[in-house]
Amino acid sequence: MRIDRGSKRALPAWLIVALMAAIGLNLRATLGAIPPLLNQISTELGLSGIAQAGLTSVAILAMGLFAPIGQRMAARWGAEITTSVMLCLLSVSGFMRLAATTTGILMASVALAGASMGAASAIAPALIAQHVPKIRGFTTGIYSTGLAMGVAIAAWIAVPTEQWLGGWRPALAVWGVFAGLTAFAWVLAIPGLHRDPGRPVRLVRGQSHVRLPWRSPTAWMVTGYTAMIMLIGFSGLAWVTPYYVSLGYRAQDAANLLVLFQVVQIGAMLTLPAITDHTRDRRPLLALSLGLGLLGIAGLVFAPTQLAIPSVALFGLGLGGSSPLALVVLVDYAGSPSNAARLGAMMMLIAYPIGAIGPLILGAVKDATGSFAFGYAIILTLAILTFLTIPIFRPGRHIDDHLVSGEDTESEDDGQLPIPPV
Repeated sequence: MRIDRGSKRALPAWLIVALMAAIGLNLRATLGAIPPLLNQISTELGLSGIAQAGLTSVAILAMGLFAPIGQRMAARWGAEITTSVMLCLLSVSGFMRLAATTTGILMASVALAGASMGAASAIAPALIAQHVPKIRGFTTGIYSTGLAMGVAIAAWIAVPTEQWLGGWRPALAVWGVFAGLTAFAWVLAIPGLHRDPGRPVRLVRGQSHVRLPWRSPTAWMVTGYTAMIMLIGFSGLAWVTPYYVSLGYRAQDAANLLVLFQVVQIGAMLTLPAITDHTRDRRPLLALSLGLGLLGIAGLVFAPTQLAIPSVALFGLGLGGSSPLALVVLVDYAGSPSNAARLGAMMMLIAYPIGAIGPLILGAVKDATGSFAFGYAIILTLAILTFLTIPIFRPGRHIDDHLVSGEDTESEDDGQLPIPPV
């Protein structure tokens, strides 16, 4: 299958799918590469728990803040060119770690990585919709799986790469090489992408400015729930490996638990959301997924060594189901593509910064108590409180259109992006 059957030089769809998978692998790898090496990094740079948490939190915060900037850049230069720029910046952030002799330089590299990851993530769905519209669902699934696998692969190879290359700096810089190679392949593909029946993906604003649904209680309800899921999930992503290292696990064994945490998420992502196509009430699935996560976090608090594998697996299953289910609820309540884009933008602007707080909570508690268990006890409490809000997500809710703007909010094409995977 080709994008343009009338042009022999247009890129085949399978190659675009492969490129999107490669991009996905790069856009979360930083979040998986650092935790397995955190002990070595902290020892050499003298990082406190808060500073260690910042290596994840700064990236997450930058991802949320720079997602709208990615959309603006794509509106001016096109999504294809913007994607290549962001991949190049991601590569630069990786190579910066070779010179990370101070905490400031390392934090700067993390911030640059987060900014480029967030901007590229925000425009990836538009690329898929434009260039492989007939298999957009399949391609989105491959791309989303690439996001999760990037974290898992980065965590899995971090310790062996550090031992092979002789230090954590080159081990982290390896992902700069991968991002650079992906950028090179993407740049080579751009001429072929521009030969499709349409045109380069240029995201334009609507004819009038439409505010985000700040005054809609339902919008805040969905945004708040998603933000708490991110806070809970990112705390696991940042600290599962250091937690088990502190409990006496070998670095590679602790890293393998992070790999498990990520891999089981993929299974939940591919199964639970699909069930929503056959149900109307989302609350049973929300309760099931978050309930599994609660059991996993409880295991981390009360029996971390005795139940290490089931606890981490349940935590990952809960997060892997809860994140996409929250997006399903978002689309349900939006009622139209234009409202979905506005609600999605509001969610990204708020949920990512709140999600960045999760790793900081555990870092601060670790500094104060010397243990991660107390921090996970706080995360468990927050998860229980979030679980108690599930009954309010009854079917039939919607954001109040008159609170969004005075304009017609039912337009099917308002120049906005589809909601990106988180």
